[in-house]
Amino acid sequence: MKLRQKIIVFATVPLVLALCIIAFTVYHHATDLSKAQQEVIQPAFRAIKQAELKSYVTLARHSIAHLYESGRTDAAAMEEAKAILTRLDYSEDGYFFVYDLKGTLLVHPRRPELIGHNRLEYKDVNGYPTIQSLISRANEGGGYVQYATEKPTTRLPVLKLTYVIPLPEWGWVIGTGIYLDDVENALATVDAQVSSNNFDTMRWIGAIAFLGVVVVITSGLVLSIRERHAAQAEEQVRLAGELHDDICQRLVSARLQAETGIIQLTGISEQFTPAQSTFERMAAQLDNILGDIRKIAHERYPDTISPGLDLAASLLRLAHDMKNAATPIEFTTVGITEDLSGSVHKVLYRVAQGALRNVMEHAAARQAWMRLERSKRGVVLTIRDNGNGFDAGRIDSDPRFGMSLRNMKKRLEEIGGHLKIDSTSSGTTVIATIPLSLLHYLLHYFLPKP
Repeated sequence: MKLRQKIIVFATVPLVLALCIIAFTVYHHATDLSKAQQEVIQPAFRAIKQAELKSYVTLARHSIAHLYESGRTDAAAMEEAKAILTRLDYSEDGYFFVYDLKGTLLVHPRRPELIGHNRLEYKDVNGYPTIQSLISRANEGGGYVQYATEKPTTRLPVLKLTYVIPLPEWGWVIGTGIYLDDVENALATVDAQVSSNNFDTMRWIGAIAFLGVVVVITSGLVLSIRERHAAQAEEQVRLAGELHDDICQRLVSARLQAETGIIQLTGISEQFTPAQSTFERMAAQLDNILGDIRKIAHERYPDTISPGLDLAASLLRLAHDMKNAATPIEFTTVGITEDLSGSVHKVLYRVAQGALRNVMEHAAARQAWMRLERSKRGVVLTIRDNGNGFDAGRIDSDPRFGMSLRNMKKRLEEIGGHLKIDSTSSGTTVIATIPLSLLHYLLHYFLPKP
């Protein structure tokens, strides 16, 4: 594993571990908080339900108080009281029931078929003696009894909290109950909210962890790109220096020796004339090779790309160096280009260099124009000539044609730009466009300047 990769790993792993520990801690505390809330909510709900039941039973007793407190114990008074209690519903599952002290059911609006039956031995699904407990609690002066019974609306057994009071003058036990699945539903709602909050928290922590890893990896990649560009630039400088300082000097030395040989063969007998011609051809070839190598060295590390020149100044010097008597180059610029990143500077310079070389070598143009325009949206470089043009479709269809144009296109795409080529028999226009977005500023601050 390379050092750069190790740095990324060592930066990423602690971050992920720290966020995992935070996530675990948050989840653990949230779970404890949920349990604590339940411990507070459940007794509170139960107290509310108990007070509610007591109020209902008090209301029921008041509804028949004019009969019970009148001192009447006749059947007619009791039947009228039963009728009042039967009609006294307060919800779909809220009703009042009455038992006598022997366990006979006297009032039950939801189960009228059981009225008149003795249910003293009735037990709930858990074997709890329900009716005996209700009568016993009423004989104690009233109170609460909890048991499992069938809920009328669902026909399913659920826990029910009942409050009963005695009517001793009539030998009655009157009461009502509330099904506790409502309390369980309320607690389940709290649990669901806590779970939802935990999920949202975990999701945010996961998103932060992901973004943190992305930032670390992206920073590593940006630094890697910067180092690679710096290394490439350094290698280009080294190669250019070797070409110029070493190989060129050797070729100059060889050419001087050839020229010395020509001078030494001047004026001698005709039998050495072929040797003199050979030395002359050698000197000419060395001169051509020397010019080509200097050109390559210049292209690898052009003096015009320097920290002291912005792109406009670099292109102006390029236009001046490349023009000739047959094809003058007119250069114009619009907007400020001093703040362009080194990558944008270099790519557009290479595009201009390649496009102008094509004009000089292939277009047979009488005039060329180059325009650099900078706006808020981006920078546009346009190179136009009035030469004989070419078939632009061959660039994509023929791999042996248009290599320099494909290189331009590739260079631009690497930094988010694009190349447009329009060529006819009356001339060619090459347009290089680079949008100046966030990418531009990243390149400007993280990649080496020209």
